[in-house]
Amino acid sequence: MSEVRMVPRLLVLLVATLLIAGCAASNNAPAPMPLVANPCAHGTPPMNKQAPIVCIDDSARTLVVSPDPVVVHDSNASDRKKPVSVEWYTKSGTGDVQVRIEPGCVDKKSCNGNGKCAAETVPGAKKACKYDVWITGGGHDKLDPTVIVDPCCG
Repeated sequence: MSEVRMVPRLLVLLVATLLIAGCAASNNAPAPMPLVANPCAHGTPPMNKQAPIVCIDDSARTLVVSPDPVVVHDSNASDRKKPVSVEWYTKSGTGDVQVRIEPGCVDKKSCNGNGKCAAETVPGAKKACKYDVWITGGGHDKLDPTVIVDPCCG
């Protein structure tokens, strides 16, 4: 009867040992996680003046943005009082990307510190604005592409 009790104990001991070894092996510090839904990870999405996405290729020292210039509507087609959101993503999905743009084109700019910045157009604005884009501490050169704000849907 003692042999019957020993088999479950050995089985429990074996399973516990495997679980401990598996957990210990997975405790390595993870690398920074890129954005989960990064639209720039596999190329530049098609241009959309109602929801433009600007991809920042951060794979080399010199940054490259696409498209340049980015053309965006000044207001939303469904409600001309609402702004259009412009988003910038790094191709890698990481990095503290920063965008500084001339006043009058966009407003409410925010950057998440992890490969993404966003801003909203200023309804009624019609002009071309230069902007600077860079990655903080990334060893990349600053770039100065252009945003062109067009009247909506005309």
